[in-house]
Amino acid sequence: MTGPREQLTPEYALAKAQQTENVFLQLTPARAATDPQGLGGELAGMPFAVKDVFDVRGTRTSAASQIFDRRPLARRDAEAVRRITAAGAVLIGKTTMSELAYSGLGVNERFGTPTLTRAGREYLVGGSSSGSAAAVRAGVVAFALASDTSGSGRIPAAWAGVPGFRPSLGRYPSAGMTPLAPTLDAVAVIAASVAHLETIDRILASEAHAVTDSSTPVFVVPHDEYLARCDQDVLERFHADLACLRGKGHRIVQRRIDVLDTVQRLHRQHIPIVESEAFAAFGAYLEQPNLLSAPVQRRLRRSRARLREHGSTALYDAIPTLRQQFGRELGNAVMLNPAAEIDAPAYVDIRDSPELHDEMNARALNLTMMLSYLDAPSAVVPTGDGFAVRPSSLQLSGHSGQDRRVLVAAQLLTSARLSPQ
Repeated sequence: MTGPREQLTPEYALAKAQQTENVFLQLTPARAATDPQGLGGELAGMPFAVKDVFDVRGTRTSAASQIFDRRPLARRDAEAVRRITAAGAVLIGKTTMSELAYSGLGVNERFGTPTLTRAGREYLVGGSSSGSAAAVRAGVVAFALASDTSGSGRIPAAWAGVPGFRPSLGRYPSAGMTPLAPTLDAVAVIAASVAHLETIDRILASEAHAVTDSSTPVFVVPHDEYLARCDQDVLERFHADLACLRGKGHRIVQRRIDVLDTVQRLHRQHIPIVESEAFAAFGAYLEQPNLLSAPVQRRLRRSRARLREHGSTALYDAIPTLRQQFGRELGNAVMLNPAAEIDAPAYVDIRDSPELHDEMNARALNLTMMLSYLDAPSAVVPTGDGFAVRPSSLQLSGHSGQDRRVLVAAQLLTSARLSPQ
């Protein structure tokens, strides 16, 4: 970890990045030397990184996959990168990730798998934005751009013990970002503090001033059946966090949110949208031996087999109604739940067992995937010691368009000292 935050200059960040392992795919020292650090802006001189799904002029956007080895160098920055650098932030480099952003675990055998050492074991950071979370967690950068389709920004933020945010769809510009499943893809942010998330949100959304809500939020916990698949340790930490919040005077109610059951049922009965769209984009590469990693091949083959008998039409058709129902049922409350139903697996266990890899990947994505369908802006806030063997966090969600309400609530929990940030 880095020392005081004032050490986070571009020069320090570059030197620190060079000491990391399996975190960066490319460093951009020329950007660090030439980007306008002295021209003001809210983020003047602040080092940041981007997941390698974002175009950065003069670099190849690889999505950590061999299929893009011959891709031309980008001629311009992705729009999200442009807005951040226009505010004075300095790009340090591009971070590793799950291949094609198609995994919630963050494993990438070719380009590197970031891990965190806890109690002598190497644990996964989570994915697909593994490198972005690892760069923030290691104190290399103040924040990093990520992407989030089914949970790719929120899961690594939670497992790394740092804040993260997936906005409502369309709030941030996606031009210049390599897609996985365009219906659900969102630009996301992982940062060293919730305050950073709030600032970056305003810049990416092109809001001149933060729209604040001074009302104290009501927090809603979904019914027990919705969380029944969570591991016991995850549930115990979740309920301990709720007890702590209640002890600090926060209003927390539990009630059934019927739309959560509906979206879970549809997700299980039909081909998930991300599976359909990822297969449409990348399924043809199955015909080229050894081009895709084994986990991606397995997932695409399963999708191909299922698509012969089923489809995603029912999910596409249901989405508008589901999102409207979620807005009615949640109202102006903020929902609280764990970011993932499992803790980060040990890398050696996943590496040695394809069956366990695929099972844990599916379980890691379950809770975040449901909220992606509902277009729920969601923030992850660490609630305990980030160095713990099992770091704890809360996921805060609102209905579509309630981004600022969610971020204000996240800052409120941070101020309550539930989080080390």
